[in-house]
This record gives sequence, structure tokens and C-alpha cells, in this order.
Amino acid sequence: MAHTINIFVHGANHLEDVERFGKNDPYAQFTLNFEDKSFFQKTATKKNAGSDVEWDQEVNLDYYNPEEHNNLYVEIYDEEASVDAPIGFAAIPLRQVRDAAHHSYKARYELFRPNGDQKGTIDLTISILKPGQEARAATAGKPEEKGFSELDAQHQHHIKNKRNLERAADAATLLAGVAALAGAKAAYDHTKKPAHEQ
Repeated sequence: MAHTINIFVHGANHLEDVERFGKNDPYAQFTLNFEDKSFFQKTATKKNAGSDVEWDQEVNLDYYNPEEHNNLYVEIYDEEASVDAPIGFAAIPLRQVRDAAHHSYKARYELFRPNGDQKGTIDLTISILKPGQEARAATAGKPEEKGFSELDAQHQHHIKNKRNLERAADAATLLAGVAALAGAKAAYDHTKKPAHEQ
């Protein structure tokens, strides 16, 4: 029978600034299976939050099977008009939650950039709930414990693909803008020519 992973997302700090103009508009998303986008659950987007953000929001993953799922996958993105830009990600081994009192663990976890460098942290209270069990109220304040997170190579590959899609979308938008400007200039130049040259 499936259990539930209850995640109280307190916030994140020292995130990489991936926004070219303005500040990050970050949201966090969570899954036990990053290869299937239908399994992701996400927080609200915090507009212009920058590199430090507070969500104070609860997310539930209702399909946790202890025999099948070893990691909780965390991804933070900057919401964009076209393709969202990855800010940070991590794999959090769930054994530390299973071993904690009441199967609930409040901690600060390190995040990684798409290139694998550590950058930023996320504060979470992660609980494993049996069917019908209610989540314990998350306590306010910053976690005092440092949880263990790691870089999973397949998850990193997934994040790099997302970053490449975002960069391609940015390049296409830039090229479309340049083409539009060139077309507008050509039309303007044509209207400015003397009548005998047209």
C-alpha cells in the first residue's frame, strides 16, 4: 500500500541568480520519479524573490513505496515566459527520514547547479505518512540540522537537458527579435526613399 511523502517547503537561500533582467521568480518542484513529469508536485511561484525565497507551503506525493523509492528529487526553477530556467536541484535520500523520530525530519539541504557545483540550500520538513495518517504541524523557523543531499548523475542529466531547452528558447526569442527589428528597419528605410528611387 502506498504511503505519502509530506513536504513542508519552508524556503531556500543563496540561490544562483539566473535571471538576465530583474530577479528570479522561483518555484520548487518535487518527485520520486523525475523521468515522468506527471509525478511532479510544485509550489507557487514567488515573483521577484531573487536568491532568497520563503514558500511556507505544503506539497504531498501520494505514491511513495519504500521498496521502490529511495530518493526525493528536488528541483528549483526560475519561471520564464517560454521555458523555465533551472536554478538548483538535489537528490535527498529518504533513509534519513525513515530513521528519524516519527518518520519526520526537518533540515537544510544543499542544492547543486546544473554543472554540478554546490550553490544554495533549501529548508524542508519531510514526513512519511501511512495511509490515513495526518501530517504533524511543521514548526516555524530555520532548521538547525543539516540534512544529506547528493548529486545523482541521471538527475543531473535531466536538469542539463532542461537548461539546454531554456537556452535554445532564449536564443530563438533573441533571433526572432533581431529579425523583427531588421524587417522594421528595412520597411522604414523603404518609406524614406525619394519617390524616383522606389
